[in-house]
Amino acid sequence: MRALHASILAVLAGLAVSSCGGGVSSVAEKNKTFYAYDTASSDLIEQFEQPYPPLDLRAEPPQLPYRGVSVLNGHVHVSRPTEWVLRKASNEPGQRYVQYVSPKEYVFSVYEWPDHPDAPWREVIARYEDNAKASHAELLEQRIPMATWNTQARAYVVRRRVPGAKAPYVNTSVELLARSDRRIVLVQIVHQGETVAELTGELLRVVDTLALE
Repeated sequence: MRALHASILAVLAGLAVSSCGGGVSSVAEKNKTFYAYDTASSDLIEQFEQPYPPLDLRAEPPQLPYRGVSVLNGHVHVSRPTEWVLRKASNEPGQRYVQYVSPKEYVFSVYEWPDHPDAPWREVIARYEDNAKASHAELLEQRIPMATWNTQARAYVVRRRVPGAKAPYVNTSVELLARSDRRIVLVQIVHQGETVAELTGELLRVVDTLALE
């Protein structure tokens, strides 16, 4: 487990972003069912995030408290910082996703991956890489072995050029392709600063607790 933690820390610490704007490019951007939750009611938010108390973590300042939640229609459990804001989500079968924004200026997203969980791992990885390259993404680091609570995963550092109003801007993210016996998800972490090295402590718990039903 210590080696896995070291891998997570190394990947997160190595994420550098060079940009002239903010945003995230992913397969889910083509999903027209996106909804902005900046001013949504609690009843609406609860359709996409339910409490999962076993992963709650109370803490006193300066430690960060965490809230255990179930997302993607209850198929994914994770412990997230309480200060995160749910920004976008969808429960459309086959295209479920959830996206959070942190006041520390990073975005954390989980996307349902379309491959069947029985598909050979090498084929799942190959399709992810082909999809990334088809979108003109550059894989800076790839296939780094990792794990979450009940998944095996491969980590990537990905650079993309995202169209902007005046000119494209560069977007760099840490992405985890994670699978259990029952499903596969893509986790994406995008930061707008120079590095997320100072955030590895709080993100480590998020990645460690990610569990797929």
